[in-house]
Amino acid sequence: MKRSTIVLGMLAVLFLIAESAQAQRFELGLTVGGLKSGGHDLPTTGTIKADTGFAYEANFAARLYNVHLAALYVEVPFAGTPKTGLTSSIPFSPSDYSSFFFTPGLKLKLLPVAPISPYGFVGAGIARFHSGSTLANGLPNFGDQSATRGAVDFGGGVDWKVFPFISVRGELRDFYSGTPRFNINVIGDKQHNVLISGGIVLRF
Repeated sequence: MKRSTIVLGMLAVLFLIAESAQAQRFELGLTVGGLKSGGHDLPTTGTIKADTGFAYEANFAARLYNVHLAALYVEVPFAGTPKTGLTSSIPFSPSDYSSFFFTPGLKLKLLPVAPISPYGFVGAGIARFHSGSTLANGLPNFGDQSATRGAVDFGGGVDWKVFPFISVRGELRDFYSGTPRFNINVIGDKQHNVLISGGIVLRF
């Protein structure tokens, strides 16, 4: 086989890969990791601190613009944790709570057709918390357990292409929101909820 034929064949393959990457307008990310929320001081004395809880995230993104060196997406992330344990110096606070975050926004990805593509994002939406059914002292929690708060999110990550339509993702996302219901007053009505996760991305 002539060298020119080999070169032409390689160029054709590279062209098809580039065209395929350009045609991939949508992404579906599925990741898992750990979510750590900030603690709170009490007005008198003592603190409430949250454990690191197992967390999940499903993220759908659609490309709006692509200028080759960068691409702009609208993203719709759903993230949450089934259970986050609480350590409190007050026995009447909940023993745990669950959380869910929905914060649509924009994502800017650099080098979208390269093997490794870093990105950053920002969004706004809601946080939904549900306090556990028991208190720190083991008694039933008869207080108001549900709370819906405003939330913004920001952060960044990196996608590493391992197959033509599949990438591996690592991400850090901070949901800055109102607080769950602790049954007691705390200093400050906002908290950071930092999610560090990893998983796969399907591109189509």
